[in-house]
Amino acid sequence: MRLRVVIAGVVVSAFVATACGSGSTSHPASVPKPAAAIYDSSAPREGGTLTIGLDAETDGWNPVASQWSAQGYAIGGAIFDPLVTGGTDNKPHPYLAQSVTPDKTYAHWTIKLRPNIKFHDGEPLNADAVLLQFSKIKQSFLVGQLFGPMVDTTKVDDLTVRVNMNAPWVAFPEALASQAGYIAAPKQLRASADEAAKHPIGTGPFVFSEWQRDDHFTGVKNPNYWQRGVPHPDKVVFRIIPDPQTRIASLQSGQLDFTYTGDPGQIKQFRDDHSFTLVEQHGDTPGMIMLNTTTAPLDDVRVRQALAFATDAKQLLQTIGRGIGSVAEEPYRESSPWYVPSGYPTSPDVAHARQLIDEYKRAKGITGNLKITLGCVPVGTNQQLVDLVKAQWSRVGVDVNEKMTEQATYINDAINGNYQANCWIQFGLPDPDLDSTWWTSANAHPVGQLSLNMARNKDAQIDTALKEGRTNPDADARKAAYGRVWKRFAELVPYIWTYRGELGLLWGKRFHLAKSPQPDGAEFVPPNISGTVPIAQVWVG
Repeated sequence: MRLRVVIAGVVVSAFVATACGSGSTSHPASVPKPAAAIYDSSAPREGGTLTIGLDAETDGWNPVASQWSAQGYAIGGAIFDPLVTGGTDNKPHPYLAQSVTPDKTYAHWTIKLRPNIKFHDGEPLNADAVLLQFSKIKQSFLVGQLFGPMVDTTKVDDLTVRVNMNAPWVAFPEALASQAGYIAAPKQLRASADEAAKHPIGTGPFVFSEWQRDDHFTGVKNPNYWQRGVPHPDKVVFRIIPDPQTRIASLQSGQLDFTYTGDPGQIKQFRDDHSFTLVEQHGDTPGMIMLNTTTAPLDDVRVRQALAFATDAKQLLQTIGRGIGSVAEEPYRESSPWYVPSGYPTSPDVAHARQLIDEYKRAKGITGNLKITLGCVPVGTNQQLVDLVKAQWSRVGVDVNEKMTEQATYINDAINGNYQANCWIQFGLPDPDLDSTWWTSANAHPVGQLSLNMARNKDAQIDTALKEGRTNPDADARKAAYGRVWKRFAELVPYIWTYRGELGLLWGKRFHLAKSPQPDGAEFVPPNISGTVPIAQVWVG
């Protein structure tokens, strides 16, 4: 089950609570087949039903309150449009917005909306609608914390909003590409919490028709969509199929037009199966074991460092990931513009790990092995992952108690601090500021209290660097600031980095992708489950 932070570090259930190997990314996909092969240059065929297979359900469709996962984005992108979206250049591009412009201080931003856009209920997209959504954002525990710098918003004219910050915020446009930037109709936002979650009303290419929880979500073509000529299908159906074998079998039997897999064996299988198109994505999102730094013995940095030295990420990659991917050492891979060498150990040192454990035990007067509970969700290769880590840690005097928990409870336990160590996939968003919600000390609360900094790691040096990364418009200075964060992660070890796996996007012969530009002329990011398939470009036949 893939549950990454696809809302740009805002929504609590947007994590990958899975084995450390199948993260998705909002960066462009790496395509082993010729890039042109994924696009169809022929005239799109109108009509038909597009069927997409997802691996997990979402708790609702309110952009400012529901817990969107990668799967939530897939569906959300059919019903809603965002103010801003990403492009193949890894830069933000205005979408519902015509422009998003800062003043010279980056503390005041002006959003100009595109004219003549209507919500599915006929109400106009205007400044009042955006002001209402921003007011709901500030009230939301989930999405409000990312928008902490936002003080207030004012209406300049019917299509223009001014956003005032309490400090410079250079990555504000990227935040508008997150879940909170998907604009819902005022009618939805004013509805009861239950109704707002169950009945989405957006400006998107499809209009909500039906939601049968844990089974399917259906949208029908928006005949008044503001982008002319799209969408092409009459209907889109998202089917929830948690089991990866069943999901792939449904694709092969023609019940699905599009789905994905993080299973390395399935990816290898489809590399040689030319009956289907495979697009492999190997992004920045790292796998890790997230540690609760406030519970003994993990509240002692020596123990956390020992576990990092005891963990053989290369063995995990080769055994669990079957060699597909790369060893992780920080939130970004070496090819990323945000990569700065962190000094994190990428090879195990069992002797040093045992030395640190013994030192801790002597200081605490402990005899016998340390005991740590390692949790994961019971899907895919997760049991194999836990068993292998358990064996690695046993070499340094640590006994692992395995705990498998279904996904929703697993995430809530992490938020409330009801865990010691959890397998996890997160971070690596296009701008590190969008992940800072999970790292700042202000969001690290005691066990039993909701905490978006789920590792509960507090560090003044990290806080100072995050502030500079948020407020300094100089790209080199921002990169250096985030590099200091990566180095503190290596020293304090709130996360034991494992590896980056690949996600394979798969579609059959009925699925066609037309290459067309975004509203501002930029190129769409190729299909990816975290940013959704660019559904307005798809046709079936």
